[in-house]
Amino acid sequence: MNADATLYLLHVLEHRPSGIDPIVGWVRPDVTELYEEAMQRLSALIPQNWPKDVAIECAVVAGTPATEIVRFAKEKGADMIIVGTHGRTGLRRVLMGSTAESLLREAPCQVLVVKPHVTMEGMGLMTAS
Repeated sequence: MNADATLYLLHVLEHRPSGIDPIVGWVRPDVTELYEEAMQRLSALIPQNWPKDVAIECAVVAGTPATEIVRFAKEKGADMIIVGTHGRTGLRRVLMGSTAESLLREAPCQVLVVKPHVTMEGMGLMTAS
């Protein structure tokens, strides 16, 4: 990886209610709590032995995943987006849409879509020791 490059770990909090309360209607979770939880999960992904001269920045935004990922990539001048896929098919895919498919159409850069449960070794990538 280029030493002046930055690796961004991005999580998009989707705008959707979490449940229904019979008295007040839709109940949304505390956004601050969701934000903090997402930041903690992203930070936990950074390996302890990651080279300090290669920057990693974590970011959490709210919105529609594909739209926000494209916006973020444009804003940061990204060279590539790497995104996982849930592997939804059939009606679930039609109803929920496909973030990966939208990114392939809309992204300003290359998009690498990774299947679930694929390890770095399984992708043919190697890590430096």
